[in-house]
Amino acid sequence: MYTLMCSGCGKKLLSYEKNAEKRYGSPVKTCKKCGQMYADPRYCEIAVDGIQPSSMSVGGNVLVLALGAFILYRGIVLFGRTQLGVPKEMQFLMPTALAVVGLIFVIKSIADIILIKTGLKAKKLERLKNESEDRLRDRSYAETLRQLGYNVPDKYL
Repeated sequence: MYTLMCSGCGKKLLSYEKNAEKRYGSPVKTCKKCGQMYADPRYCEIAVDGIQPSSMSVGGNVLVLALGAFILYRGIVLFGRTQLGVPKEMQFLMPTALAVVGLIFVIKSIADIILIKTGLKAKKLERLKNESEDRLRDRSYAETLRQLGYNVPDKYL
């Protein structure tokens, strides 16, 4: 985990994992305490950085689907079983939690696979790219981004 601190007032801005998938959108954010602008490393300008390969990966979603199905299965199997070392109150909670988490993984991965296969995700990413290019056409925004350490191509400056 990494922590980003405000260079103006020293306030903790956010914590993030360096290898986490980035969100698409403007990385320019403002400290709520002092008003200092900073570049949020969790976001990327899709027009500059391009589409992350994982955004269109069916394979990754298949792995998440398999994991979710396994977790769901384990939750279902544990219903009604006595589990050693678990308080009586938790006998129902554990399998329920496993089943719910597994079901969420399954539904999310199936939805993502459908969006990728139907082309709807590509359309969404194209819309996000157009929004990113519109932001970058504003020279003051592009210059702010560059000043915050973002690698902005010369065509936007």
